[in-house]
Amino acid sequence: MAIPDLSVIISAPAEHDPTQPTPEELAAMHHLAEVALGNSGQASRCANFLLAWADADSFGAYDPTDIWACDPTVIRDTVTVFGLIARVSECPELLDPTIRDELAAIATKWRR
Repeated sequence: MAIPDLSVIISAPAEHDPTQPTPEELAAMHHLAEVALGNSGQASRCANFLLAWADADSFGAYDPTDIWACDPTVIRDTVTVFGLIARVSECPELLDPTIRDELAAIATKWRR
């Protein structure tokens, strides 16, 4: 069985600074935060993903099978953000300080 080429997922466009998120990656990150603050069945899955990225020691790990319960848009955004995480190796608030308040609200909602 051949291993798929994942470089497409974890590489930024050639004209983009590879140490920074692309506009599409930022939009995906904020969309996942918006979903996580909602009340849908996939909200907790988005929360788990984002909180594990922010601080897995404090908030717990992410179960990749959580993605099975998400709609295609959330799946696409999760894959996009995972590629960002793999490429940039930074926590969310260091990539976009505006996500800090959303993460705090997500932590309050899901990890009281």
